Amino acid sequence: MDFTKLTSTVQKTLPTHPIKVFESLPSLENTLNDLWRGQAEALENWHKCRDKNDVLVSLNTGAGKTIVGLLIAQSLVNEGNENVLYVCSTIDLVKQTSQEASRIGLPHTTRVRREFSNKLFELGNGFCITTYHALFNGHSYLRKRHFPGVIIFDDAHVAEGILRDAFTIRIDSAEKTELFNQIAELFTPHFDDLGISERFKDSISKGQHATAFVAPRGIQRNKNQLLQILNNHKISTDKDLSYPFEHLKDHLEACAAVFTRGVFEISPPFLPVLAMDVFEQPVKRVYLSATLQSQTEFIRAFGRKPQEVIVPSNDAGNGERLIINGQAIQSGFTADFVKQLSSSRKVVIAVPNFIEAQKWSELATPSNPDNFSNDLDNFRASQNGAFVLVSRVDGIDLPYETCRLMVMDGLPSGTSLLERYQWEFLRMDNVHASRIANRIAQLFGRINRGRNDYGVFLLEGHELNIWLGKDRNVALLPPLLQKQVLLGRTVQEGLGIKTHASVLDAINSVLSRDKTWLDYYESEVKLGELDKEQADRAKQAEPVLEEVATSEAKYAAYLWNKEYAEARIEIEESSNKVAPIDAPLAGWHSVWLAAAYDLEGDTESAERAYSVARKRIGGAITLPRKNWSNINSAQLEQKNEFCISLENYLGFSTSDKCQKEINKAKASLNGISTGSTNQAEEAVRLLGEILGFDATRPDNDIGKGPDVFWVNNQTKEVLAFELKTNKNTPTRYKKDDIGQGHNHIAWVKENYQSYNLLGLLFIGPEIGVVEDKASPSENMRFTDIIKTKAVMDDVTALLSDLLRLTPLERSTEIRSISKQQKWELNDIFKRMIK
Repeated sequence: MDFTKLTSTVQKTLPTHPIKVFESLPSLENTLNDLWRGQAEALENWHKCRDKNDVLVSLNTGAGKTIVGLLIAQSLVNEGNENVLYVCSTIDLVKQTSQEASRIGLPHTTRVRREFSNKLFELGNGFCITTYHALFNGHSYLRKRHFPGVIIFDDAHVAEGILRDAFTIRIDSAEKTELFNQIAELFTPHFDDLGISERFKDSISKGQHATAFVAPRGIQRNKNQLLQILNNHKISTDKDLSYPFEHLKDHLEACAAVFTRGVFEISPPFLPVLAMDVFEQPVKRVYLSATLQSQTEFIRAFGRKPQEVIVPSNDAGNGERLIINGQAIQSGFTADFVKQLSSSRKVVIAVPNFIEAQKWSELATPSNPDNFSNDLDNFRASQNGAFVLVSRVDGIDLPYETCRLMVMDGLPSGTSLLERYQWEFLRMDNVHASRIANRIAQLFGRINRGRNDYGVFLLEGHELNIWLGKDRNVALLPPLLQKQVLLGRTVQEGLGIKTHASVLDAINSVLSRDKTWLDYYESEVKLGELDKEQADRAKQAEPVLEEVATSEAKYAAYLWNKEYAEARIEIEESSNKVAPIDAPLAGWHSVWLAAAYDLEGDTESAERAYSVARKRIGGAITLPRKNWSNINSAQLEQKNEFCISLENYLGFSTSDKCQKEINKAKASLNGISTGSTNQAEEAVRLLGEILGFDATRPDNDIGKGPDVFWVNNQTKEVLAFELKTNKNTPTRYKKDDIGQGHNHIAWVKENYQSYNLLGLLFIGPEIGVVEDKASPSENMRFTDIIKTKAVMDDVTALLSDLLRLTPLERSTEIRSISKQQKWELNDIFKRMIK
């Protein structure tokens, strides 16, 4: 026997540094000659922290993050890690990523539709490229049989929506009529109790744009019957619904549910990812993301902040863009106008849903999912025409000559009914701002990939243009895109682009590489600046919102694991923390604080939390109220809003609970003198709420209007506030300050035409003086922190005095005091002004 014929069984040492991995790849046709600077920097920095469990690598769209992720995957395989997964958002992207891996010579396996492409992964000789769905569905073969040692999350910036789908049961009345009808019948008494039976009837109809939110108490009290209905319809064997049902079946009490347009949807209010094994256990996780200005959506998706964030310096993906606002164009960007464009050029039309897609049906219709890739390839190869993208913000690459025109019609608001309910009905604009910003940034990257790429973007739809018109929102976009939005405003206003003809001229100038455009773009795109106050607001809010997103993830995990007391403590602290930044989000947290109280059996505290939620969110949400069945109608008529507000603080069965609520109020009210601008505004809002008025923060919540706004719907009176508590002393009110006040008064008169505006009250560190150039109106008054704090102290002293009485004495005294003239809105106003 000649043993020299055998090859050696001793394995060669494989490189583990990802750059060395690249250098060791075979020289194949069409392979890369070298790494880009940003790619090399990202790989070098990742190698230095490769032992950490959570590392985020953030690169511009079009900067080659797929190559970075693939080399990291091979590096970790070479290191000896078992079951290395590279997860993508769609099957199309699995195929694209696999092609890229093959192009550079990396051995790998793919898994789609329950099949491995080869045995490399199972034998431990290669990584596996698969989908988020394959890993996170309730019956995941990968988690059960090949539990990952490493996960590389591609497109981590859009993962929240994908993960939410894995935890969402959606039942359409058109597809599962009997099942839907039984669920609707189950919850009919709940909506009768809430007093919105007609709205509920509209929400279960396909023809009505109405949504009915099932209060957490409604889910908790009907969960066993709901589970029985689902089991009776064999949902556990349904080809689509069985996957999320596996996650939810033992946790229905920890879920939120909505009915809208004949569809029932149930899913957790916050993703319980921290209760999942791949996040509980010490798995190594690498996240590949586009450039992020905010990490709040990342935290909401993955339940944590990354231990290390790698953002290499590079200009790849920084393409040239002209952005044109359709609201300023006569007739807007109509289907006829876009049809004219598509006759000689290629146009991509991005819409948020299939309803919006119908508007463009004469030009193009959305592709069938089975034909999507082929249709897209045909569009790439064509010379003209239109292609419709429905709710797709990632994984579509149309660089350079494949497409240079995009119509963006409407905000990319996502497909989750719960998310749309929060956005459309609860107006939780701020909580979705970073999510919307990520999606918009991704949309801009679909046809604009490299630094030498260029294109024109036509923005259609009121909401999209309004959203991008607010500098606080624009501040959440990547820096270059911020400047391009500002440049578009300047070009459109300066050149008077208001007609279809002028839009065509602008498009031709950009796409024909007109020298005057190129020179202007090069010089001006570096100079634009956002409104500093609005940009600062976004920057100051970010650390709090990140902390709150972390608390949401912890709350969801506690609730999932039936640890209700821990969940309550977590969400209560979070609710109080976020209230000065975002009242609607704080209200949403109060809803789920009530859910935790109910699960603990503390109905009294739950009803107080529901009451706080109603005040913070407003009338758009309907929640359980205190049971007044033991009180006769005559007694109810004696209660005004101030009376009800006092009873919310003092109506508990124990003094300790009352004192806890009073202490929380005192701490928040102290924000007027010791807190930030946001905390001062929230203190004034809370004062109005305690006094029984509808109290909101329009500028913070919707981006326009006064800082704080009180409404007395009984007397039809309103009072507006502009806080200048951060001014230096001696306080001087400039022309811009007074001009801002005039804008607020105009907003009030436009939105509250039948109400009497008592005044706009400026609150500064002292009374101060108005500069000569300023022209305050008769509605404007001035006060200081001391006068404002005095009213607050009067209210908290009243609460403390009432608490000392016996429950019977307290009830009588509250009804008497709440009717006193001194607590009317006009009298409060007179006490505050100087």
